[in-house]
Order: sequence, then structure tokens, then C-alpha cells
Amino acid sequence: MPDLAMLDYFYGDEAEQFTFYRIPKVLFTDPSYRRISSDAKILYGLMLDRMGLSVRNGWLDEYNRVFIFFTLEDALEYLCCGHTKAVSLFGELDKAGLIERKKQGQGKPTKIYVKNFVRNAEVLTSEKRKSKVPQSGSQDFQKTASNNTEIKDTELSDTEPSIYPARGLPEDRSPAADAMDTMRVYRQIIMENIEYDITRRQLGYDADILDEIVDIMVDTVCSTKPMIRIGGQDFPLEVVKSRLLKLNSEHISYVVSSLKSNTTKVRNIRAYLLTALYNAPTTISSYYTALVNHDLYGGG
Repeated sequence: MPDLAMLDYFYGDEAEQFTFYRIPKVLFTDPSYRRISSDAKILYGLMLDRMGLSVRNGWLDEYNRVFIFFTLEDALEYLCCGHTKAVSLFGELDKAGLIERKKQGQGKPTKIYVKNFVRNAEVLTSEKRKSKVPQSGSQDFQKTASNNTEIKDTELSDTEPSIYPARGLPEDRSPAADAMDTMRVYRQIIMENIEYDITRRQLGYDADILDEIVDIMVDTVCSTKPMIRIGGQDFPLEVVKSRLLKLNSEHISYVVSSLKSNTTKVRNIRAYLLTALYNAPTTISSYYTALVNHDLYGGG
């Protein structure tokens, strides 16, 4: 925590240079949202911020609706709360209709649709009010607006978009911050796909290699290179990414087993593992078939 005695004041427009999480004002002023806890409202703001990442990654369903991935672990880390509290906060937002969760089955991350906090009727009313304002504006109107230096808070609707361009929106975040968020989300997706905790327990003494495998998968999926080299051959990133995101716990166990049974010296373990992971879906069946035949008919 920074030394409070060393913190300085804001001067001029310095406060506008930072990136902020945004919590809609209407969540605090609309009576229908009053019963939602402050922590749940903060969680909603965090999810709104994650929406920008989803848009940039093209995470849309067949109806063009944006969805996000935001786990309980995310809430635990961001809000510094316990598991029970995090579950309760998700429940609050769900009950209020601010989010909608869609489970995708075992081993698949839950999709979360962040719902619009403005009701359809309010949006239509806001649009009607804006349509009454002349596009060009008269000189009298411009003069009145420029002379009115004190704008009362009650004169602005809590549900209307700001008339001033917003700064510090998710799109304006630094590339480094955006990359970190992307890697965090994909790490969660991959760990859920491969049932990380269960797989780690099953691997026993070989569990340490699992973290290296996850790191390789995350680095590759989040790569900015258009082509990825696999086994001496270049493949389009999207092809490699698609295949890695389809791997499950069986594929990971197979890759670890293949590594253990390999008798030749591996000079580049990272390249070896990436190749094994990429080829796992097409070679796993023949590998286990060969093992069964070996057990049935002997090794020679």
C-alpha cells in the first residue's frame, strides 16, 4: 500500500490520464437496484470492463451477443473476498437480471452475458428526448449552453450516455494491460478445459510438468505471430489456437505419458511439448491402441 503521506493532489486534468473501472450511476440511483450490495455493483463494473476484451477477441454467439469469461477465482482476486461471498455476489447480479450465466458442460468455462442495465423503455425515452434537440442548434441555444457554467447533477439523466467523450475506456488501455487480460482469460479457459485440479492430482509426481504445459498453451494461443512453427512446419495461428483450445484432460495425460516413455534426448522440450499437444487429437487413439496390442501380444 502506498505511503499516504506521499500521495499528491490532482492538478488540472491529470485525473483523466488514468484507466478506471466504470460502474453505472443508475445502479446507485434507480430504486430497483438499491438492494444490490456495493460489492455486487463493483463486480458488475469489472464485468463491464471485461466486455471490451470479449469484443476485441470476437467472443460473440450466433445472435451477435457478446459474452465474457469471468470466474469465481477472478472475483476472489479482484475483490479480496472468500468463496462464499463471491458466490453470493454472482447470485445477486443473476437475481437482478444484470448477468445471465450459460453452462457449456463439464470441462467447459461458463459463458456470462452481461445484461444492459438500462431497460428498453428507458432507452426509447432517452432517444425521443435527444431527437427533439436541433442538430445544428441556434445561436441562442449555444449562447445559453456556454454561459451555463454550473450544471446541476439532477439535470442529467442517469441512463443517458454522457455528452462528453469518455476517456480511459477499455479500448484505450495500454497494449500490455490488454495482453495481460487476454492471457488471464485464456489461462482460465485452458485450465477448465483440461480439468486442471483433477489432472494435477492424477499426474502425481509428474504434476509439475502440467504447469509448463499450460504456460506453453497460453503463450501460443495468445501469440501475435500470424504463423506458428510446429514440428518444423509453419501453421496459421488460428488453426493452432483452435486445436489447442479443444484439448481435454485425456490429451494432457497422453502427452505427459508420451514424454515419459520417450527414450531419445529432447533438446528443445518446449518445441517437443507444443508439437505433442498439437498432434494429440490425431495420435492419441493409435497410441493407446499400440499399448493395448503390446500388453496383449507382448513386446517381442
